[in-house]
Amino acid sequence: MINIGLISLGCSKNTVDSEAILALFDNENFKIVNKLDECDCIIVNTCGFILDAKKEAIEAIFEVLTYKRAKIVVCGCLVERYLEELKKEIPEVALWISFKDYPRFATLVSSLFDISNSSDFDIFNRVLSTKPYTAFLKISEGCSNFCGFCAIPYIRGRFHSFDFDSLINEAKHFAKNGVKELVIVSQDTGRYGFDLKDKNINLLTLLKELVKIDGIEFIRLLYLYPEEVSDELIDFINNSPKMTHYFDIPIQHISNKILKSMNRRDTKESIIQLFDKIKSKVKDPIFRTTIIVGYPGETDEDIEELKDFINQYHFNHLGVFTYSKEEGTYGAKLPNQIDEDLKNKRKEDIMQTQASISYIENKNMIGKKFKAIITDILQNNEYYVRCGYNAPDEIDGNIILKANKNHKEGDIINIEITHAFVYDLFAKEA
Repeated sequence: MINIGLISLGCSKNTVDSEAILALFDNENFKIVNKLDECDCIIVNTCGFILDAKKEAIEAIFEVLTYKRAKIVVCGCLVERYLEELKKEIPEVALWISFKDYPRFATLVSSLFDISNSSDFDIFNRVLSTKPYTAFLKISEGCSNFCGFCAIPYIRGRFHSFDFDSLINEAKHFAKNGVKELVIVSQDTGRYGFDLKDKNINLLTLLKELVKIDGIEFIRLLYLYPEEVSDELIDFINNSPKMTHYFDIPIQHISNKILKSMNRRDTKESIIQLFDKIKSKVKDPIFRTTIIVGYPGETDEDIEELKDFINQYHFNHLGVFTYSKEEGTYGAKLPNQIDEDLKNKRKEDIMQTQASISYIENKNMIGKKFKAIITDILQNNEYYVRCGYNAPDEIDGNIILKANKNHKEGDIINIEITHAFVYDLFAKEA
């Protein structure tokens, strides 16, 4: 019996890949373990999206190499981008696996131990690493937008939707096994279905089937491009009891000059129109976005315009990244690259602006009621809970519930927000 462990880095989409990798070794020859010092094999599924992610991945590889008992296998986006360089620089790694070799993943790893294993990599066959009541549903792979800052199309390839029936069957399987919270993920969620033969299939038709599944209590969408959020989608989210009123819409910037250079298809005017529309149609919407500062050619005036927008259109959750110059992208070829110190100063400035906004918006949450799920047991009848306010990716703040009775993880309860802090909320049972 070979003890095998896996470290998954990066986004929730990579988490889904990691779960499919684990399923390859859920058999009589392997045992999946959580303690690295017990492993005969450690798989590191890397991210290679931006500089910080690449640094984290390299650090993780060197860390697992200290476990001398284990053979180290590395896969994921970093490997796809830098396979030959990595082989030369870190020869201690036993096996590097690029995406083209994923169909042979089980065979390649098993051969390190002279074991036969011909299991096929299948994104719909997974060992869930999330809590048993939560699952990510990855609905597509790749991206065709070629934003000026993003290397994803070069790493993951062009956008392609996963099979509609397979997604529905996977969600039904999750529900049958106790999953109550379904989180829809993709690099370009709103584009689902555009490349399928059946032109009647799109994100909305997928959601209409998912909400019919018994046992699923919450459905959340992550990563929507602004121009793909239709009136019909907004209305469906507002009117369906299972859909959280959570709008994760990365805008990246608000200056039309920068948006155009980033090859974004939206404009400041269209972004404002969208958020105004959502606010007019949806009861108590929660907004999350991401911003990139320090993109080539960005000026102090662009930053002031961005700050003015953020102050006017309050986001409940806002993440700020400094621009990372990624080889092969349009942005990397541009003149007027921004100094790292200035990037970090602009990031800090935006984050300070957002901290004040977050506190204001959190105070506005006091008195509001939500259906929620118990996610962790603390002490003295205190629990972490999740609802339409926060996503399960450790980016948003926490909600701490002071309950009047005992609960277990996965319980569905009604809560009322009672106190607010800059990023966290307190609640009681409603």
